[in-house]
Amino acid sequence: MMKRMVMIIMSIIMLSSCYYADQVFGDIRNENFNSLGRKKNGGGAYKDDKYKSGVYEAIKDVAKRPLNNKVQYEGITLVLPQNTSMNQEAGNIVDLKTGYGLPIGFTSYDGCSEVFYYKKIRGDLYYRLTYNEMIPGVEEIAQKIIRVNGFTKTCNK
Repeated sequence: MMKRMVMIIMSIIMLSSCYYADQVFGDIRNENFNSLGRKKNGGGAYKDDKYKSGVYEAIKDVAKRPLNNKVQYEGITLVLPQNTSMNQEAGNIVDLKTGYGLPIGFTSYDGCSEVFYYKKIRGDLYYRLTYNEMIPGVEEIAQKIIRVNGFTKTCNK
């Protein structure tokens, strides 16, 4: 009887410690993802004081450029502004002249809502475009990309 009690208590301790280990690993993954975005070429570079002014200048410059640059990203072809590319790790646009990441990103999803801009790839696979409209010039760039690449806020296309 005593042996069973000890086994039950040990099982409970192991299960609860697995939960906390999972929490720690989840926090580490999130921290790595956040640090990726705050690098110079990440979509969150504007949040870092040493990159902020450079990102804002890059946005002004990119907003004036034509959309004629075809870029491959995760199996799809996107038309982006001239002299820009995709940050393959973080999924955001990068200005090739300055190296700064712009707060316009793309992510693949297995579903769609009518809140964000989506482009259906096949079946239930969609690409979502997100951007920070609070920064001057970003919405202008994003709307050009949305029009040229066929992103919509409806899921049936």
